[in-house]
Amino acid sequence: MKQLTTVLIANRGEIALRVQAACHARGLRTIAVFAPEDKQLRYVAQASAAYPLSGSGFSAYLNQEELIAIARLAGADAVHPGYGFLAENAVFAQRVTDAGLTWIGPAAHVIAAMASKEQARKIAQRAGVSVLPASVVLDLSSAGASAAAQAAERIGYPVIIKDPLGGGGKGMRRVLAPQDFPAAWEQVVVEATKQTKTTSLIIEKYILAGRHIEVQIAGDGNAVVHLFERECSLQRRHQKIIEEAPALFISDATKQELYAAACRLARMVQYDSIGTVEFVVAPDESWYFLEMNTRLQVEHGVTELTTGLDLVDLQLTLAQTEHLPLQQESIRQHGHAIQCRLYAEDPEHNFMPAAGTIQLLALPQHPFLRIEHDLHAGAVVSPFFDPMIAKFITFGPTRAYAQQVMQYALAHACFHGLTTNALFLRNLLAAPFFAQGAFHTQLLADRDLVRTLAADLPLEHVEGEANAAELQLAGLAVALLGYAQGQEKSQHESLPGAQQRRWKEQQWW
Repeated sequence: MKQLTTVLIANRGEIALRVQAACHARGLRTIAVFAPEDKQLRYVAQASAAYPLSGSGFSAYLNQEELIAIARLAGADAVHPGYGFLAENAVFAQRVTDAGLTWIGPAAHVIAAMASKEQARKIAQRAGVSVLPASVVLDLSSAGASAAAQAAERIGYPVIIKDPLGGGGKGMRRVLAPQDFPAAWEQVVVEATKQTKTTSLIIEKYILAGRHIEVQIAGDGNAVVHLFERECSLQRRHQKIIEEAPALFISDATKQELYAAACRLARMVQYDSIGTVEFVVAPDESWYFLEMNTRLQVEHGVTELTTGLDLVDLQLTLAQTEHLPLQQESIRQHGHAIQCRLYAEDPEHNFMPAAGTIQLLALPQHPFLRIEHDLHAGAVVSPFFDPMIAKFITFGPTRAYAQQVMQYALAHACFHGLTTNALFLRNLLAAPFFAQGAFHTQLLADRDLVRTLAADLPLEHVEGEANAAELQLAGLAVALLGYAQGQEKSQHESLPGAQQRRWKEQQWW
């Protein structure tokens, strides 16, 4: 068993705070690192010690040599990467280990094995996990483009072009018809060669109206358990917006198949931390492996609330003891949790990033609301980092209750001086298709629908022939009208009596 005392957190903002909370609860010291833009953030002040980085902006957190040097200087014996930045960088994980420090995450060889989508597909096939029909194109020149187009024809449209080293929705384009392929190929080549310097691309079958379902797993290199699933189908430009657990709109039989497949894959690579296996589920509930995330997920909070397990603490336990402390039969799922990602962006202007200074910050409170952020009045939200500024997570005995608390939270959050996507999220939650579960990964590719959701909806009847988006949102205006009329009510008055009583009677996890 490793004796950890001090953890350097190679990250910033809300995820640094989240890791600090788990470490401090264990009595571990934490070391923060910060770029000049971040020196006023709370995670810097709350760390046991904080060290400035020599660079600035996003790139400051990618300097592997400096991060390891600071860890040694500060007397750290472990490094937690959070998510993003170097969290899935096998080279950095190995360098941390070679420096005599404990890497809080899966072993470098596991990260490397799953880092390439091409290699991950092969491992999944060996584990008996279904994968989508695909072809790998090794030539990114104009000649390669011709071969790629032929491969797409063989696979059958629609297809998606992917950078095998990419992630987070970057370096991929969906192609619906042959005439759209050349432009999409060129765009992905430009992005991929710039971002990851890859020498190959994957052409893969694209599932129309598919659901994005991911399974949380944990392992110690031998034993593996799953912590159930999350529904992540509401996405824009391949970026998740709303995540929830459990996934209520696929069958229990399909869920069991996904759990088993995720655990088989984890055992195949001797997975030794927490991670996530992502799948696409077709309308007929056939399913296929997409990728494995060898890190903590942004949406880990919905799993924590529905299982009662602290996933960061579990990471620390696995890193320290190298033993999985859980048995599958002891893990239970309770209630429903929803997460909304709040971005500093302007939905009415094509979601352009919206840098600015928060002049007034006021966040709501509710017994079943968790807001993760590192903001304060006077904070400058710069264009140098990802525009996600907060995560709102709600929990309840039912999906409808969690949804209602989320509507309350988003409506009463104030980030004065900064444009956010809060109204867009509220409109999404109020839309009939959300309540009915009638959504999929491509829903927000409908530009008319997105424009309607992004706007402050007019409540009067729109004259003339309604288009598809107007018909789909006919009930949304009514829902928003009722919601707006209730804004002057207090938080408690806004909840129906039966639900007010229910939370008092429920044993909450």
